[in-house]
Amino acid sequence: MADDLMTSGDQPGGWPPGSLVVWATVQVREDVVEEFLAGIADDARCSVRDEEGCLGFTVTRDAADPLRFHFHEVYASREAFEVDHQGSAHFARWDEVSQRTVIRTDVVLSEVVALP
Repeated sequence: MADDLMTSGDQPGGWPPGSLVVWATVQVREDVVEEFLAGIADDARCSVRDEEGCLGFTVTRDAADPLRFHFHEVYASREAFEVDHQGSAHFARWDEVSQRTVIRTDVVLSEVVALP
């Protein structure tokens, strides 16, 4: 399988070229961390389970700051992210939770490139 990825131009062990990658970092209020974790768990699990275009969704906690979290989300296309994900009921629930729990959000969108 690794040889197939290398010859197809895909990233070794990674996502297909053209996939949209969302890198998000959020700073959470200390008094609502549990509510935040429940909300992002719902969004991440529902995204992977219910959205055909969601290829992966990982939530990590920053090693230096326990109130900073990072999301690594991968979607088959920009449309899968902007229409299917952001238009979903679970994203609407997450948006409500994030309004109460998140102090700051930084988002970077990138696209997987085909390697030569």
